[in-house]
Amino acid sequence: MWEIPFYAILMPIIAIAFSIIGAVKLKNYYAAPLMIFVGLNVLTIVLPMVQNVGWQALFGWAVFYTVVSLLISLIVKITRAKVAA
Repeated sequence: MWEIPFYAILMPIIAIAFSIIGAVKLKNYYAAPLMIFVGLNVLTIVLPMVQNVGWQALFGWAVFYTVVSLLISLIVKITRAKVAA
């Protein structure tokens, strides 16, 4: 049952941190959502083999956090464009 706190508590913090660091420091707006999607989908493949967890729910969490990360990155991109103009 460790995957529930991981997806509910730790992943939002990781998604926000990766998105902000990737957008502000690296100026790469799509790397963080891609890394989050790939990383979480590796867990989507591995966890059902180890524990009795449905892969559909894990894939849903992966897509949700990817969308959250993409939205944060795009908000930072738009904000930087408005500040620079």
